[in-house]
Amino acid sequence: MPDFSISGYHGRVLVADLTRGEVRTVPLDPDTALHYLGGRGLATRLLYDTIDPACDPLGPDNAFVIASSPLVGANAPTAGRGHMVFKSPLTGVIGTSNSGGTWGAAFKSAGYDALVVKGAAASPVMIDLAPGRAQILPAEGVWGKTTHETNDALSAASEPGHPVRVLCIGPAGENLVRFAAVANDRNRVYGRCGPGAVWGSKKLKAIRVQGREKISIADPERYRSGLDQAVYLMKQAPVTKRLMRDLGTAGLVELINLIAMLPHKNFQDCLHREEDVERISGETLAKTLLEKAGSCYLCPIGCQRHTRVAGRAGGEERGEGPEYETMVLMGPLCGIYDMAAITRANYRANEQGLDTMSYGGTLACAMELAERGLIGREETGGLDLAFGATEALESLVGMTARREGLGASLAEGAYRLAAGRGRPDFAMTVKKLEIPAYDPRASLTQALGYMTSPSGACHLRGGYAVSLAFFGGAKEIPRFSLLQSPIAIRNMQNLGILQDSLGVCRFTGYAFAADPWARMVSGVTGRDFSVARLEEIENRVATLERLFNVEAGATAEDDSLPARFADVPIVVEGKERRVSREDQERMKKDYYAVRGWDAEGRPTPELLRTLGIKGKRP
Repeated sequence: MPDFSISGYHGRVLVADLTRGEVRTVPLDPDTALHYLGGRGLATRLLYDTIDPACDPLGPDNAFVIASSPLVGANAPTAGRGHMVFKSPLTGVIGTSNSGGTWGAAFKSAGYDALVVKGAAASPVMIDLAPGRAQILPAEGVWGKTTHETNDALSAASEPGHPVRVLCIGPAGENLVRFAAVANDRNRVYGRCGPGAVWGSKKLKAIRVQGREKISIADPERYRSGLDQAVYLMKQAPVTKRLMRDLGTAGLVELINLIAMLPHKNFQDCLHREEDVERISGETLAKTLLEKAGSCYLCPIGCQRHTRVAGRAGGEERGEGPEYETMVLMGPLCGIYDMAAITRANYRANEQGLDTMSYGGTLACAMELAERGLIGREETGGLDLAFGATEALESLVGMTARREGLGASLAEGAYRLAAGRGRPDFAMTVKKLEIPAYDPRASLTQALGYMTSPSGACHLRGGYAVSLAFFGGAKEIPRFSLLQSPIAIRNMQNLGILQDSLGVCRFTGYAFAADPWARMVSGVTGRDFSVARLEEIENRVATLERLFNVEAGATAEDDSLPARFADVPIVVEGKERRVSREDQERMKKDYYAVRGWDAEGRPTPELLRTLGIKGKRP
């Protein structure tokens, strides 16, 4: 293999063909690295070069790619994340998912920059990686086991000083639940868009890594200047200094309710009793269930919640979470304010390998269908499916993962569940991905973020607009600004692309933006990654993701919200607010223009040439 001259990279991509049972190492093209950086950007490029975007997401022609970044392996704060990209079986467009924990850093230290997995095995397999070793092994012994059981069984091969890290699916992935997750460190997950179902369709149970390879830093002085500034700013910003460690993400519950954005009963309204909200707040979690805070690899923030809760059958259970999204989407969105029930359901979802966000959104949709008489007791196996039904919340986790009874319908996600009963308008999704726990009627900017997110409704890939209106300081913008929303959401999306491509945590954005990262990545690589250069990469990745979706069959019509958000208002600051169809059209047309796409949201040939992107179609 030829020498790879860019520090921070190993220069190696591992390609595993499960149909052939073969693994091979190919060189990473230096120009590709410089044009797409790593993580999300590099993974998207490799996926686009590997598959036809029109392929069957659950067929052997789909693939998934996990990529690291040049900062992973250095001591940059939070730089240990991995990014996975695939065609989503839930949405039919690009699936993009991110995870913390330790697996991403362990994968990089195994000596690879990216992993491409394609084809499908005839029987359960796992991939075993270490420096100088890459093999496909039988996995019948762990097929059918939970994510926790699989992690514990496969990590038993650890040696002192050289721990084994495991990435795996649970029963939900094996049974092709369309929103199945992939888990590492037991409770860290690549959650959104159904990567676990892609793994299950390939009969891939796990990837085990063990590594000790290091990277070099080309310009230590420049790297240190960015690192020192980043650490200083993270120690000053209230969110990264203290708030997340004290309360975790659940600390947002009362704030989001205060700004009339906390969804209720499948987004029918945002009305809650104050005492109910207090029952599921981060403050209450800290007082009642929290054992200790925890951190991902190299993270000084410490937002993890290690918790304990009374078990339904007596005794205590221990686990992680719930996070804000889980607390709300499996809580008030389903009319539930029982923190213990939400926590137990969260534990079960982690063990079974389910995305808690899509599960909560799908269950809330089912509850509304039941409220309208479209799901009866005969279909639920006697479970009460009314809003507020905590037994259904907990019991249906396992039934969904196993595709038993009503769980078989829930396993298809909210859109297919509702459309199959003649009411697709009850599915609160964009591009068939369930909407996160922020009502878009309370922020036009967040509404546009959901609409234009490449992976469907996502507050991360679409841009976290809540921070722009309430935590942005000098950068704050009005949340109902039609004029400012397209540029603001483009900028937030681009910052997210940068963070995902560098393998760092989104919460660093509360302390600083691109400049410290620019100096750190320039220092590691010895190449010029100025803020302007990084912005060019961000725009290139956003456009390639859009090109993938266009070639997968997505159109401008898919960039829209469910009818409820245009037709049914909520009250915010004393005024009725909705996101009218006219406002949606205006914002997305302006957004397309800001991106340099045509009026139908397609990247123009001129833009593709300018960004150096070659598509599959002439």
